[in-house]
Amino acid sequence: MRKVIVVGGGISGLTAAHELLTKGYDVTVIEASSCIGGKVSTVEISGVLVDAGPDAFLVREPEMEELCTSLGIAGDLVSPISRSAKIWVDGNMYPLPKSQFLGVPLDLDELSSLNLVSSEGIEIAQNDFINEETGRDEDETVGSLIRRRLGDEVMDKLVGPLLGGINAGDPDRISLNSGVPYLASAASLDSSLIRSIQKFVRASGRDPKAPIFLTHPEGLGKVIDALHKKLEGKIVLNTNVESIFTEETNWIVQAGEKKYEADAVILTTPAYVSAAIIKNSSTTVAELLSSVEYASMAFVLFAFPSSGVLPFDGSGFLVAKSEGLLMTACSWSSSKWEHLGKSDKTFVRVSAGRVDDDRAFNFNDGELVSKLLEELSLTVGLETPPEESRVIRWPKSFPQYESGHANKVDEIQRLLGSETPGVFVAGAAFNGLGLSACIRDGKASVQRVEEYLEVVH
Repeated sequence: MRKVIVVGGGISGLTAAHELLTKGYDVTVIEASSCIGGKVSTVEISGVLVDAGPDAFLVREPEMEELCTSLGIAGDLVSPISRSAKIWVDGNMYPLPKSQFLGVPLDLDELSSLNLVSSEGIEIAQNDFINEETGRDEDETVGSLIRRRLGDEVMDKLVGPLLGGINAGDPDRISLNSGVPYLASAASLDSSLIRSIQKFVRASGRDPKAPIFLTHPEGLGKVIDALHKKLEGKIVLNTNVESIFTEETNWIVQAGEKKYEADAVILTTPAYVSAAIIKNSSTTVAELLSSVEYASMAFVLFAFPSSGVLPFDGSGFLVAKSEGLLMTACSWSSSKWEHLGKSDKTFVRVSAGRVDDDRAFNFNDGELVSKLLEELSLTVGLETPPEESRVIRWPKSFPQYESGHANKVDEIQRLLGSETPGVFVAGAAFNGLGLSACIRDGKASVQRVEEYLEVVH
């Protein structure tokens, strides 16, 4: 039986291990922390389970839902009861356009009626219909595309806050092709960006009433629990992998005083962690892995007594970077999810931190909570003290897909094949940040393991 070591117990590593196990491999997952799941984390606050990492997954990418089906929990999945969201910009709260795609407005009349963008900004955006596309760089940034086609206001007041809230990044530095591939595909059908996206949406044939997001009412930690059961006896916790090296025909994974022998190794840790593990075997791969930049984010979960909180009309709101606030987004979980709205508590989740803003990590937990409560008072007039709050920090956890990212990933894969055959990498740092993308990458690494073992054995 072929032996494969998976380093890292996040969603990528767990799904790779699960796939290997179903294919008959001997698998061991080694995780440095005391629990598995990575950023997929569900915690209890005021007696209720609330997600402290991703709280939903996109339906349009099938891998996460397929995983839930294979684990026997897909029948319990639920969709948000509120789809509307807002944005805090210019010191006011505005609704986001209903007709938009990743923040790109598809109906400029609707956008004009919201008074979110000035009349001058609307006029600039209207030029998209008449300006001829002059071509773009091979690896253009998201910001470059939006500013060139629709103007700075649309970028700074709509697209930037939405995408910045997703990956804590700077869209002016994020690769369009690698960072937002759906937008890249949608932008390629017409010289007008708006018409192109409209064509893309129509061609998708998607039912506008169908759910966009799904989650589990007990939190996405339910998925991790189910994977844990499938991998029972195969997971080693509280074990830090320091290096890997070859010994005769096998790979040796060094973890403290213990050595694990394997036919192949999959590193699913953050790129900078994988770099430290592999540097003695390949300095070139380690240097490339180390060059992937990461952003840090913090989430604060609040439980307020509902009697002291005015209802919020929507699933939450984004905050434009120009506002200078600590918070980047606020998910009004009790309005977003029916199962959380049934409590006598109102659950609110506030995020803070961007790739160029680590202020949240300069505050201790109490200071961070106080600061974000001040900003909730400013933005939504929330003055009631919370019954409970929880701070969850994710330092260096959100990889940034900057220009040249795809070429970097290709070069990493090429060098792994030539310099460290039998060692593979997977995870959010490479081919997508979402849960389905991480699952897809984990499975792709399994396929590479199989192809490698077929050749060498």
